[in-house]
Amino acid sequence: MPKVTFLKSGVDAEWTGEHESILELAEANDLDLDYGCREGNCTACMQAMVSGEVDYPNDHGGEPDEGSILICCSVPKGDVVIDA
Repeated sequence: MPKVTFLKSGVDAEWTGEHESILELAEANDLDLDYGCREGNCTACMQAMVSGEVDYPNDHGGEPDEGSILICCSVPKGDVVIDA
């Protein structure tokens, strides 16, 4: 199973597919990361990705900057390291 590493937080979390997004996985691991997507502020959840690839299975309201991902609506394709 893929591993999502939240580098600054020092948290490694296994992606089992039970969460709908990397943001939900972060919250399940007691991380308090920025987001505004649930309040209509799209791209507020953007985080820099150090390595890996993600997929966006559903529509999302904005495009991430180069080298970043939207954690509210992305899922890992394999191991991912996020600078969060």
